[in-house]
This record gives sequence, C-alpha cells and structure tokens, in this order.
Amino acid sequence: MRSRLTLVALLAVLLAGGAGCGDDVGERIERTRQDIEEQIDRARDEFEERRERFGERIRQVLDDLDKVFPEAERTSPTVRSRGRNEPTTIDVFLTGLLEDIDRYWTTTFEAAGLPEPRVGYHWIQPGGVVMTGCGQPADDRAALYCPADDTIYVAQQFAADLYNGLARGLPGESAGYGRAVGDFAVAYVLAHEYAHNLQQELGVFDNAVTTSARPFELQADCLAGTWAHSVYEQGLLEPGDLEEATNAALAVGDFDVGNAQHHGTPEERRDALLAGFRSGDPSQCGA
Repeated sequence: MRSRLTLVALLAVLLAGGAGCGDDVGERIERTRQDIEEQIDRARDEFEERRERFGERIRQVLDDLDKVFPEAERTSPTVRSRGRNEPTTIDVFLTGLLEDIDRYWTTTFEAAGLPEPRVGYHWIQPGGVVMTGCGQPADDRAALYCPADDTIYVAQQFAADLYNGLARGLPGESAGYGRAVGDFAVAYVLAHEYAHNLQQELGVFDNAVTTSARPFELQADCLAGTWAHSVYEQGLLEPGDLEEATNAALAVGDFDVGNAQHHGTPEERRDALLAGFRSGDPSQCGA
C-alpha cells in the first residue's frame, strides 16, 4: 500500500511541475513508474532470499539439536476420518486439514492483495521429542506455532487423544467447561495455530511474555472461526461439527488471569471462535 501511495504522490508532483510540457510529462511519469516497480521487485526478491537463507539455517540448527532426543518408536495412531471408508493415520488426517486451512487463507490473502501465506509443519511422532526454533522442546502434548522457525508443531498422540476424547489436563474441561472430542475439535486447534502464523506474517504476533497474550489468542480463535465458516459455505460442515469446535474452545480456556500467558477464559475463547464463524470476515477479528 505504501508503494502505491508513493507512486501517486510522485505522479502528482510531476503533473504539477510539468504542466504544459505535453509528452515530456508523460515520459517522466512512465520512467518514474518503471523505476518504482523495479525497486519494489528488487525489495521483494531480497526479502524472499533472506527468508529462505534464514529458514535453511534454522533447519540445520534444529536437525543438530534433534539428535539429542530419542527417536520415536511407535507408529502414527489411526482415526476414522470423515469421507473415508477406512481408518487413516492421524498424521495424514492433520496434513489434509492443514491443506484445507491453507487453501482458504491463500485465497483470502490473494483477494486482499497480500502475499501467499507460508508455514512449515511437524507432526511429532508418538514418543518423540523435537527441539523447536523457539528454544523449547515439543513433546507428546504439543500443539503450538513457533515464529522463530515458522513452523506448526502438533503431537500426533495429542491430536489422536483429542479426536477420541481422551486428552487430559485441559484447564477448562478440568473445571467442567466443554469436552474436547471429535475431528472438528482437532480442526479448531490446528486452525488456531495456523492463525498465529497469519499474525506473524501480518506483523501483529508476539508470543513472548508480554503484558498479555490474551488478545493474540482470542484473535487466533476468531480467525479459526472464519475458516470454519468457509467450511459451512462449501456445504461441508456436518451436524455436530460446530458444537465440537466450541466445546474444544471451552475445554482449552483457562482461568490464570494473573499470568501474562493467560489465553482467555472458556467463555471468551468460545465467543471469539463463534464471532469469527458468524461473521466469516477476518477483518472483524481485531486483536
């Protein structure tokens, strides 16, 4: 947007200063436009080059750190996924979900004139532990987005337990709020973590200990709700799906309001998800 405004301002100056010069004005405007476009292209290419170089360095460091942890020995848990006649492994299920979420946001960003969102993912094998670029290990209970290496980490065992209603220790559920179970409960969690990547790309995400993480978390819930709305618009939302998602949002809510990393109460997280679902408009999800 800034580049377009700069171009408009330059054109206005040229027109004002060159009134009556005829073709000279047109030529200068065209040269200025071409110069600006070339500068924009160079800046974009340099940004992509730096992002690729930084990402490769992060991957090399993490590969070295992963050798410290024991390798997982168990195979991916299986679940019975919608639209399939046979059970599928949870890692395949997660990848399919991520592809659907990514398609929605790619289309949404493209319509807004924004660059295509990009994010990596790692489905942690049962029994496995990996080191993230954020300086913390991710284990069997992980479901997080790390901005340092631009990667979503979800533990296969946690996702399978969530799917089957076996996840334990969720703060809201432990207090009697909601029950996390079902494929759309998993979808909500993954869409929430993907939303953190969007916040990072848009320059509004900060997962460090700040005065409050709550606004970022509730915004991510709202953005997850807009993706769920897109599923509804496609006629693919099945009976009970929205209830599974809202119950999961209630289940993961917490009451640690004095903690900077408080994510929101069960009701706040459910309401944020529903606000995104009802509007279907990401611009309504203010942090």
